[in-house]
Amino acid sequence: MAATQTSTSTRPQSQAKQRPSIPPVSLSTPPPDSKDVSTLISPTTIEANKKHPPHPNGGAHTFFEFEGLAIELNSQLEYVRVQDGEKRNSNQPTPWFLKSTSTDPKKSYLPGQPRIRLGERPQHVDGPEGKLDGYLRRWHLTEKLDRLLPLMRYVFVQTPAYDHINALHHHAAHTRKIVVDEEPGLHLVWYYETIFMKPIPPYFFSRAFWMYIAHADLEVYEASLGFMRSYYHIIRFEIDFHEACEKKLIPRKDDGEFPTYEEWCEFIEPFSLVGDNSVNRRYHYGELRLSRINRAALLFRFNLAYFHLLPQWGSFLSHILAPLITTFAVCSVILNSMQVTLAVIEVSNETGHTLPDPEGWKRFMDVSLYFPIVVILLIAFVIGLTFISMLLMGLKDLLRGNKVRQRKRDGQARVGKGSHGMIW
Repeated sequence: MAATQTSTSTRPQSQAKQRPSIPPVSLSTPPPDSKDVSTLISPTTIEANKKHPPHPNGGAHTFFEFEGLAIELNSQLEYVRVQDGEKRNSNQPTPWFLKSTSTDPKKSYLPGQPRIRLGERPQHVDGPEGKLDGYLRRWHLTEKLDRLLPLMRYVFVQTPAYDHINALHHHAAHTRKIVVDEEPGLHLVWYYETIFMKPIPPYFFSRAFWMYIAHADLEVYEASLGFMRSYYHIIRFEIDFHEACEKKLIPRKDDGEFPTYEEWCEFIEPFSLVGDNSVNRRYHYGELRLSRINRAALLFRFNLAYFHLLPQWGSFLSHILAPLITTFAVCSVILNSMQVTLAVIEVSNETGHTLPDPEGWKRFMDVSLYFPIVVILLIAFVIGLTFISMLLMGLKDLLRGNKVRQRKRDGQARVGKGSHGMIW
């Protein structure tokens, strides 16, 4: 690692600003070396944090910023300056990069992800699997969910609260099954008896990684901070910690062992003080209900779902029609009851028996006349809508297939990536 002397960088206070899709690496203020300092931000920010103490009930203050790891559990990475002879591309003047501490070239990869070789250009023609920044953006950003969240207020979503998160062991009380999934947009999203959780990657245990990402990509940095802050609330007790280790939600240290509960508490504590101004929009919320996210995607993005657990059209339509069939069954019972009542009225008129409140029974007969017509029209509408939907879905698949084949003939290798129920 090249030894260089640099000054500590200063992170300004978070404020609303427009960011590019892929933020450039800042070169005006080089970040500190991981072996020289233990924090990510300047003493100015640290003093600002001290002026805004945490909420007495344990919540983070809005203006708190991340001050760095209190303890490092993975030391497999270094944050170093590129030597002139090592620079691969003169058009990309990035002076800092992540480097493996291992002397074995075969182990020069991102901890926990051997596909991501450090210091190498992507070799795979079908995606960014060999490119560090592309990998981090794909597996840590929640852009699609971020765009939906402002619209969630219209589908009766609860007030945003980042600590609205159940402890890990408490999900059993709700009979929920915990599904471990690497998709960032599904983290802490629940659907009836299922809740999804993204495991912590091993490189989050490294101080060098946090230094790198804080200066390389602010969007990934904020998403990662929010993600780690959620784990402060997921793992609240020792029973949560042991269950998280069992489910592989917590990675192993660089020595191959899980951290102790005491080490975990020391590691996660700095993230508990991070305020909403330092995290992306998704982590202003805690747990989210998938059914309401799907409803928002349908109403405001005109997608069938944000994420549907039934990727085949037949299963999806059966799921949609189930409540309608229940509604029609209830209407059938009502119609049968009306038929019995009308038969009694007819018998009463034939036998000369006087019914109480004749005007009221007259209104009932008027309702019985028009209600079946409404039900018939409703059934016809649902059947027609179903057939039209199936026709449109088939047409959409046909057009998409033709478009994908044409773009592949044009040399675009990554088109046609299957969704299979994944986030649109």
